Amino acid sequence: MNTFSEIVAGLRLPVIQAPMFLVSGPAMVIAACRAGIIGSFPTQNVRSDAELAEWFGTIDAATGERGGCAPYAVNLIVHASYPRRDNDLEAVLRYRPRIVITALGSPRSVVDAIHAYGGIVLADVISVKLARKALDAGADGLVLVGAGAGGHTGAVTGMALVDEVRRFFAGPVVLGGGIGSGRAIRAAQVLGAD
Repeated sequence: MNTFSEIVAGLRLPVIQAPMFLVSGPAMVIAACRAGIIGSFPTQNVRSDAELAEWFGTIDAATGERGGCAPYAVNLIVHASYPRRDNDLEAVLRYRPRIVITALGSPRSVVDAIHAYGGIVLADVISVKLARKALDAGADGLVLVGAGAGGHTGAVTGMALVDEVRRFFAGPVVLGGGIGSGRAIRAAQVLGAD
């Protein structure tokens, strides 16, 4: 498996299509990957283990090394209270997406298993405190979700959050939310986002 920086270097644009609840599905992920950016979906967008396996199979058949496209990422809820966490993790380990974005909890319980197949773990965080905790738990990088982003967001703007995190972390950083143009991508890069 490639490092995150090698993956980003191979993209048309340094962008991850957001894993949007009830929106991101196989068609969107495949279109994003074919356009040269990382497509992604949250596992909670499916309603059964069989449907999740079908989504992985469809996406795998159309993207990645087999399809000549950019890789895709999967967004995995890791909090112990999420009833499908273990089954969703089992599917991730079977289909081995190159990037797993953990959400709503510490990535500690999944990091070793994802690393074992060569996957990269990016932890979705909303604050500097949670960024530090995710890195201590073994995450390879961070997805910083600042104020104004969709879903669960933090109280600090994404641009300020990138600046704060770069004071103590030199690894992969993705800025989530509010990125809608090439200028916004460049601004995020200038501040230190990958």
